[in-house]
Amino acid sequence: MKEKRNFSKRGTEDYNWTTSLFQAFVRTCILYPFFILFYKVKVEGFKNIPQDRPILVAANHMSYLDPPLIAAVMKRNLAYMAKKELFEVPVLSFLIWHLGAFAVNREKLEVSTIKTAKAVLSNKHWTMALFPQGKRVRNGCLGHVSKGFASLAKISKTDILPIGIVGIQNTAKWPLQGNATVRIGTPISYDLEIEEIEKQWSEQICKLAELKPVENPEELNTPPVPANV
Repeated sequence: MKEKRNFSKRGTEDYNWTTSLFQAFVRTCILYPFFILFYKVKVEGFKNIPQDRPILVAANHMSYLDPPLIAAVMKRNLAYMAKKELFEVPVLSFLIWHLGAFAVNREKLEVSTIKTAKAVLSNKHWTMALFPQGKRVRNGCLGHVSKGFASLAKISKTDILPIGIVGIQNTAKWPLQGNATVRIGTPISYDLEIEEIEKQWSEQICKLAELKPVENPEELNTPPVPANV
């Protein structure tokens, strides 16, 4: 019986020149022209993207188009934490794996996921993206935010880059019928306390993505981070 592949486990050897070349081709020749042509995407704050070191991109999440949209505008090699269910779809699994994505269990932050994230962020030619909300939120509110992204930033000693996406939820079903905007905020230092990182990210995202803040801060959840990484 064939052993089931662990899509959450990747090493530094996976983020090599072939993966970089494939992603650069997809980003430059397919994704960027696609979003400019069909979704009239505008990018604000591009100068805020550090080009000389890894960065942990943390964006709001409203549409299934968010991951490829961020990949298109970043112009850097970008690895995604993707929910493990996506790797159960054969063709999609093959594509996102070869684009540098790795699986994450949204119910539990596993050791293999943390190790893979650290491997990505130890490579100065790569960076990583995730969505602290954990799922798509389309009601105009920030909603539930997991502080796991702040813990990951501290573990990997990587600053966080907030990115706000506006309008893509309205144009996803009807291309050419509106505009989408990607607003890039200012980096947040990993040296801050976890609560302060989450607070600064939430404040920036609410402003960048034009969202209402979560009504009850006590609802924010902090998932456990494995200690034996």
